[in-house]
Amino acid sequence: MSWPLASHFSAMLQNPRIAFRDPRLQACTIEKDQRNQPRPWAGAFAVVYKGIDAAGRDPFAVRIFTTESPERRERYEQISAYMQGRRLKCLVEFEYRDRSIRSAGDGKWYPMILMEWVRGETLFKWARARCLEGNARALADVARRWVDTVGELAASSISHGDLQHANVMVTDLGEVKLVDYDCMCVPALVGRRNLEVGVEPYQHPQRNSATLLSPDLDNFSALMIYVALRALAAAPQLWHKYIEQTGYDKMLFRKEDFDNPAGSPLIGELRNSADHEVRDLIEQLLSQTNVPMDRVPPLGHLVDSFAKVEQLLRQQQWQAAVDALNRRGHFRDAPEHLKPLIEQAYQFACRKQAWESFCKVPPETSEGNDRRLEAAWNEGLFAGFEAAERQRVRVAEARRRVTLLDRLSYLAQQSSGSRSLAAERGIVEAAKHVPRGYQYTLQPRIEQARRSVKAVERLEQVLDSPVAEAPIVAAWRAVVEAKCERLVDAAWRPRIEMAERRAPALRPLYAINDETPPDQRDRLLLEAWPKGLLDSCTEAQRWRPAYEEAVARQNTIEQLRAAVADGDDAVAAELIEEPCLADYPLPDDCAAAVKKIGRKSKQPESRPRRRWRLFSSRREEDPAGEQGVSVEEEGPVEEHETVDEQDESPDETAEVSDEQDESDDRPS
Repeated sequence: MSWPLASHFSAMLQNPRIAFRDPRLQACTIEKDQRNQPRPWAGAFAVVYKGIDAAGRDPFAVRIFTTESPERRERYEQISAYMQGRRLKCLVEFEYRDRSIRSAGDGKWYPMILMEWVRGETLFKWARARCLEGNARALADVARRWVDTVGELAASSISHGDLQHANVMVTDLGEVKLVDYDCMCVPALVGRRNLEVGVEPYQHPQRNSATLLSPDLDNFSALMIYVALRALAAAPQLWHKYIEQTGYDKMLFRKEDFDNPAGSPLIGELRNSADHEVRDLIEQLLSQTNVPMDRVPPLGHLVDSFAKVEQLLRQQQWQAAVDALNRRGHFRDAPEHLKPLIEQAYQFACRKQAWESFCKVPPETSEGNDRRLEAAWNEGLFAGFEAAERQRVRVAEARRRVTLLDRLSYLAQQSSGSRSLAAERGIVEAAKHVPRGYQYTLQPRIEQARRSVKAVERLEQVLDSPVAEAPIVAAWRAVVEAKCERLVDAAWRPRIEMAERRAPALRPLYAINDETPPDQRDRLLLEAWPKGLLDSCTEAQRWRPAYEEAVARQNTIEQLRAAVADGDDAVAAELIEEPCLADYPLPDDCAAAVKKIGRKSKQPESRPRRRWRLFSSRREEDPAGEQGVSVEEEGPVEEHETVDEQDESPDETAEVSDEQDESDDRPS
């Protein structure tokens, strides 16, 4: 059957919903041109369209074949299988899909390739823009990247098979990407016939339909593109002269240039280039057109031959020599007399790279910088290197700090399960050697250990010699704030709890001073002194005499109230005379009774009471009875007249009292 035209697929892509089998692709949008038609990027054997997913992100490429090839599916399966697990920077991800796009011509399904969209330009468009703006440096940079790209393919035993300007893309970041893998060769396809012969003049003159696939299929194409880039970098005006003015659509060279080099103006200019490497390269390119295609050496071997490497080595251009050797990919085949120089060159390059990394470590002292400094130090490369030797002391100090931090990390990990005071003290002691102001990861953990140890030691100190309860409570609160309660000895807890109970009770006592009225002082003492709580409290001893006096005074006042309530003026009178009530403001209910008793006390005392009072006073003056005074000394007492009988004369007392009351009511 005949293969559909590109226009048939383009017409179908007007409506992706019916063009694709894949539901995700059915929801996509195909980029269109100014005529509102799907915009194609045409190639020799396929056409590419840009698709955008439904979310408007992640563009992709839809590659549709314009010719039939029965082996295409099998080869893409072999390529996909080989690329599994291999990620080459120069290649893009792709997926071969059979029977996935419909043709508008016959309505049947055909194969396609779904690929990652490369954000950039074809090598032809990119080179044209750089040449017209005279950017020789950009051209030279891409030439170097081209050598790396070809070397990456060779290192993976892959040949692209159709290297030409339309299949080489330069991204917005200046990276080189290869597209169109119809002619690609992987190890499983070596020896198979090539389905396409590529585009002139990029292919070797001997390549034809009978050429078999091999890893060396790209060698001539890679060299031709490299020479073109180097020639344009040396003289960007060549583009205008040989391409722009003539309307040519290839990278500088024509088939005629190789068929008749002597008659080619371009070849003549390149042979007289100001860049001696361009002069060497054009001769190498021309010479390869006359050798069998499978004898063309890899680009890396031609660009960086050992003759050139030796020249660089003799001139002690160590880095340039290493770059040349790296482009070759190996130097096992180097002449024996060059191997010592090659080793010296690599040592120089490695030391240079290592030293550059070392110098990037900031000078500020911190854990991060110390660890980077230690990692960047290469004793094998830096020993005897003058610039590095000047940094040896700095590295030794950094290594000492790192060792200390590793020790701290070990101690912290050991104590993470069950913290103990001894372990925390060990961490704090080790951290004393960390320089002040040093920034390190374990700093919060070390600060926690310091706070914990300080809080527990302070608590231990106030418990060893307690002079007050509040400091114990404050020290315990510091322990709680430091979240290190587990570090406190369990035997200390009862004493701490006692202090927590005593401290609030002691606080009101400190409010008592010399200016506090006696009754208010007694009230504060009695309210603040819980029974039994402060009995053994050392801090409370200063208020104990006043408290005991307040208790005695309270008891005396209660007895006075009882005597007044019972009408026992005699007992009340005695209680009033108690020393603890001297100058003490009595409660209102007692004050009236005291006043009344005071009026009665102005009446003459009975003789027995006078005797008793005299006896009591002498006893107080001479408790041991040394004065020898007795109650009888005041005078003789009739045998029938006893104290009890005298005290039991209520009528006389009442009469006197009544008369006294009446006299108080008379006007003076």
